[in-house]
Amino acid sequence: MSEIDNPFDGEACRLMRAQGATEQQARDYVVLRYLRSGDTRALAHWLMGDYSPGPAVKKMVSYMLQPTRQDPEDASKILTCDPHTIPYELVIKSRGGKKGRRPDRVAAERNQAIRDLYYRRLAQVGKGGSDSVIAELVDELGPEVSESMIREAIKERSPKSG
Repeated sequence: MSEIDNPFDGEACRLMRAQGATEQQARDYVVLRYLRSGDTRALAHWLMGDYSPGPAVKKMVSYMLQPTRQDPEDASKILTCDPHTIPYELVIKSRGGKKGRRPDRVAAERNQAIRDLYYRRLAQVGKGGSDSVIAELVDELGPEVSESMIREAIKERSPKSG
């Protein structure tokens, strides 16, 4: 790493010299400073090389990608990071000119899991047990998964719907 290669390396070198920081600490500091001003260039530059972000950088990028999230300890609570701490959000947008919403991978995975569970149960119950299996799944999966969601998941790739 050389001070004149680019401004990121220059700042990191000065920090290492002036404050005795390790290369990792200096890079993390520079990346955090740039990210707090809404600039991803330092992170992108070092990620192309051998840089592995430290915990503080990972946490900041995580909150920039998803500033609002469910509380892992209580799913009914929503956590939002302080805009003063994380002033910018990283947003994914299409570069190919495609319009419309992106496929919802989370919903697709949830539907696949429901579908698999439904067909395993149906194989145990046999033909004609579809409604009873759906009723069991509604009770088992809780209030966040409704009967209509289960029916939609089943219909999504049902051999009969093709």
